[in-house]
Amino acid sequence: MEKINIPQDSYYCRFSKESLEKLCGDELKCIRKNLYKLHLNNREFQIECPVMKNSRQEILVIWPAFKLPFRKYPVHVYLYAVALYLSSDLSMRKVAEKVRITFGLEKFSHSTVSRALKKLTAIVEEIEKLMTEAIPEFKDITETTLVVRRRWDLERQEKYQKLLHLLYPVLNSDCDAMEYGALLNYNSFNKTNKFLI
Repeated sequence: MEKINIPQDSYYCRFSKESLEKLCGDELKCIRKNLYKLHLNNREFQIECPVMKNSRQEILVIWPAFKLPFRKYPVHVYLYAVALYLSSDLSMRKVAEKVRITFGLEKFSHSTVSRALKKLTAIVEEIEKLMTEAIPEFKDITETTLVVRRRWDLERQEKYQKLLHLLYPVLNSDCDAMEYGALLNYNSFNKTNKFLI
């Protein structure tokens, strides 16, 4: 596995020729590399991902777990936005504004917060199961307080409480939010063949 975040304040995911040869062996052949953009900390980064072909002629892409397809921000940014909305009395517009400031983003819309919340709520039970399987002590994470909105019924409140419990580490300054978001996304993809968002 190649390291990321080298040099300091820079993200990249580039595999050396030796790493690719070691990874591929006789089974996989690198046929090209795709470049994907990622926005964070007032900068635009490019991630180089090898596209491989196996002996059955299937196409595979080596993809970093913090990157979501067709999204320009790392997964932890979306998770942070949802967790912040659920744990504060801020409106989605205020949450989007705070996310832009916190992560140095030019744009981040309140509708993005809404879509991410809807998608994560739909799969909250799956995520909970994945995380308790991957990290047995996960249930011991400190309970968080959901800030309830007037229009939420009891079923929605229960789902949102579970979701906030799962996303709490991205709000915690002691936790590496990028690593935690990548772990959630990685576990989700490995079990369901779907990205979180």
